[in-house]
Amino acid sequence: MKIAIHKPFLMILFAFSLAAVASPSIAQVYKTVDEDGNVSYTDQPPADGSKPIKLAPISVIEAPTYKKAPEATGDGTAEDGSEEVPLRTLRRNYRDFAIISPQPEESVWQPDGPIPVAWSAGSALLEGMQVTISVDGQTKATTTQSMVPVVGMERGEHTVTAVLRDAKNRTIATAKPVTFYVRQPNVFSNPGVNISRRGGG
Repeated sequence: MKIAIHKPFLMILFAFSLAAVASPSIAQVYKTVDEDGNVSYTDQPPADGSKPIKLAPISVIEAPTYKKAPEATGDGTAEDGSEEVPLRTLRRNYRDFAIISPQPEESVWQPDGPIPVAWSAGSALLEGMQVTISVDGQTKATTTQSMVPVVGMERGEHTVTAVLRDAKNRTIATAKPVTFYVRQPNVFSNPGVNISRRGGG
């Protein structure tokens, strides 16, 4: 026995099944069998006067209801009164943590004193948070101050990094490293010195 079901009819059958849930009187699907035993389904009443078949109801599953996680208020507490801010919320609040001085590829000429290394963040630090400043892989300071003076910088290329950690020493944000240069002017690079070469003998 061959069962013939056309693809467009499958869509009709599905639509009628939906309609059967809302209004059983609208759903009219008929089953016919020809002389060779082939079974067909149609929405048109057959000539033999067959009655419409009864469609099984569609199972409906209710979607679960999720409770929204409490948002941070910015002062170290959540809206529900809890004191600890979730780690992912902290990282979202400080994702703009960055080094703002020196600038990338900046040249610092003949520094007379310490070179200031400064950072910024869109949110104020919470209690227990600290920033670790390192230059060329060596820790220079762990502080809450937004500017750290770095001394003893020799001529050449240097890289400064900054890491923000919370009271549990968890890394909250890491600033993009900044490369800068300390330069010492000489007589050939100093625009205030005029040098003229004289040819010899």
